[in-house]
Amino acid sequence: MLQRLAITAALAFTTVGCLVNVSHVSNPDRYFDEARRSANSVAGQQGPARELRVLVYDADERKLVRVEVPLSLVRRLADNQDFDDHDFCHSGSRGCSEARRKLRKFRGRDLEKLPLGPLVEVTEDDGERVFVYLR
Repeated sequence: MLQRLAITAALAFTTVGCLVNVSHVSNPDRYFDEARRSANSVAGQQGPARELRVLVYDADERKLVRVEVPLSLVRRLADNQDFDDHDFCHSGSRGCSEARRKLRKFRGRDLEKLPLGPLVEVTEDDGERVFVYLR
């Protein structure tokens, strides 16, 4: 799952209309609380969703990554329509092949079936955290 989030973040760096914010924080609680409030404010509302939002915290590095990606881009990339994977993977390494394989398993149209609001929240024993939601 973290690999998919990393791919999404990498795609956001190279695409107009995406927001990626990386910061160093010792306590990410207020950011996760803010994201939960934002997600809960649209929970139960009729879609369609406009964007996928991801919040990831790496406790070891005290790094917080916030990503906002337009849903149309996520669908296009996931469905492999007019998508050149060299946009995000120039090296041709084994990691690139793995990224392509994982993206091809995901169907962008599946996002349209999901409700607005929180999708996934995970907190690991080592302090790593992930929160994903649709807005």
